[in-house]
Amino acid sequence: MKLLARGLQVLSDDEKRRIRDAAIRVFRRVPLRLQAADEVYQYLAEFGCEISGDRISFPAGVVDKTIGAIDEQRAQRPDPGEFQPPDRISYSASGQALWCCDVDTDKLRPATEQDLADFSRVVDAIPNLGRAHPTFIPQDVPVGSAEIHAFATIILNSARPHRVSCYSAEMLPYFIELQTIADGSLDKVKERPVFAAKVWFNSPFMITRENMDIGMKARELLGRPLTISTMPVAGMATPVTLAGCLVQSTAEVFMCNALTLAIDQRLCGWTAGPLSLDMRTGIHTQTGSEVALLLLGAAEMGAYLFGGHPAPSAGPTTAAKVPGAQAMMEKAQHTTFGVLAGARSFGSLSLLAFADIGSLVQLMLDVEMMTYYDALLRGIEVTEDKLAEELICEVGPAGARFVETEHTARYFREEFWLPELLDRRTPMAWAAEPVTMLDNARKKAQHLLATAPNRCPLDDAQKQEVARIVAAADRQVGDTRRAM
Repeated sequence: MKLLARGLQVLSDDEKRRIRDAAIRVFRRVPLRLQAADEVYQYLAEFGCEISGDRISFPAGVVDKTIGAIDEQRAQRPDPGEFQPPDRISYSASGQALWCCDVDTDKLRPATEQDLADFSRVVDAIPNLGRAHPTFIPQDVPVGSAEIHAFATIILNSARPHRVSCYSAEMLPYFIELQTIADGSLDKVKERPVFAAKVWFNSPFMITRENMDIGMKARELLGRPLTISTMPVAGMATPVTLAGCLVQSTAEVFMCNALTLAIDQRLCGWTAGPLSLDMRTGIHTQTGSEVALLLLGAAEMGAYLFGGHPAPSAGPTTAAKVPGAQAMMEKAQHTTFGVLAGARSFGSLSLLAFADIGSLVQLMLDVEMMTYYDALLRGIEVTEDKLAEELICEVGPAGARFVETEHTARYFREEFWLPELLDRRTPMAWAAEPVTMLDNARKKAQHLLATAPNRCPLDDAQKQEVARIVAAADRQVGDTRRAM
């Protein structure tokens, strides 16, 4: 089964064309504020950009080259035909939370290295669970090297390294050293760096020196092309209208591609994931109907400009601060919309408060929810054995005794969803032992915390080398620790 709402789209071809045309005009009219080394300005000048201080303007020739390259890429991609998404999903724990929701009490406290170490063991113990980000950034370590501590903690407590984002150029060599220990060679690191070292746009129309330095340093040390992403917030960093947000997002994507064409002679493609501002609290939000529409609209614009099928981002995220009804409602809504739109890869498991809080209890709930969608996508398989015609004729006259047959024993695990945490007992059985799904999730998290092994494959000498690298990073930034 391919569970996909065939008509699920938010923009007509004419609307996408109008957004594109408006974005091209913005691309021509609005300069980019770019703080960078002279090397970057030289690349842009040679590409034809006009530079005045930190203001980069894109004259007609640059706009035409950029849009022309995008149109050429689109034309070279074959017609993808009808979209047939996979019939299985993948899901990952992710996030970069500074706060931990305590497993036993749900109280919030600053995340620690121990929280991340424990989380790493638990993730490795859950079948089919991936990992896209560390979930916790420790707060009991020096501020300037916190990401290095996160990467080292994952390496020392996991079967393999997992992604951590680098937020300063001076820390990048330490990331490389750490992954070299885990992978065995610098060539393997260059081939597949686990850590992220990309440039982030600061909407509207700005890239800071620190961001640009990270991307250029990664380009120098890893020999990989520049990567730039933008995550504008509608109502704050873009117009509040969804169409206006998509116009600005598209214009910023054009600028991202102009930069990568100038520096690496390549397109970076569609790199925008717009969000929105919550007008009651004044903070950005990653859930809600407007975010779902923006993310699908952005995915449609990406496919319209660069080719391929729309690939919407699908969370699942929540504004809730503790595991419970709000968290599951928002996460289920986000996941359902994503599945119907064709998304098959999901992150944000374990996260609360839009990734500011990490929770092992929420991770248990999220994994259970993902097994539901995975089972749903299996659909209905029609084979001679599963039609069960002979079985019906044999057992049916005897009454409701199908549960006793070998046919049931053979197929029930692949045909039925078998929740581990959800309570399906009768009311009187529940009344005798009133335990909720949340109680079961907490109990499972506590059990995994106590029993999940550390699967780190490094020997003692390698672990000592990891500790040496982390200490060197601390010395470089100064051992200034956050107040806990």
